[in-house]
Amino acid sequence: MQLLAQALMVQDNREVVAPANPLRGMGSSRVREFFRKNPSEFSGSKVEEDPNGFIEEVYKILAIMGMTSIEKEEPAAYQLKDVAQTWYDQWKDARLVGAGRIDWEVFKLAFLDRFFPRKLKEAKMEEFINLN
Repeated sequence: MQLLAQALMVQDNREVVAPANPLRGMGSSRVREFFRKNPSEFSGSKVEEDPNGFIEEVYKILAIMGMTSIEKEEPAAYQLKDVAQTWYDQWKDARLVGAGRIDWEVFKLAFLDRFFPRKLKEAKMEEFINLN
């Protein structure tokens, strides 16, 4: 009987950890509103994908919803798939402990650094300049 009582006490004292929810900071109505706007997904493995276009589109949706800089990162990250999702998970895990929540600017710069590298930016700039 004592063993049963001890087992129940141990069970009651265990910390319950809810499964991770990538959109935990958003209320259900905001999640529905976000998905109603049909935001693009980004896989990072398709040649025709435009990383800058993805960032701009998602930013516009989140800004019109009135989300703060901190709130914007989670729904944007939720739209990452395949290679981009793997990159994001590794990038987020590699951040220093205690670095705090990720704001939009930090996410955007890291994302564009990975998927829209400087050499590609320079090539696009050169292409634009040579349009004349």
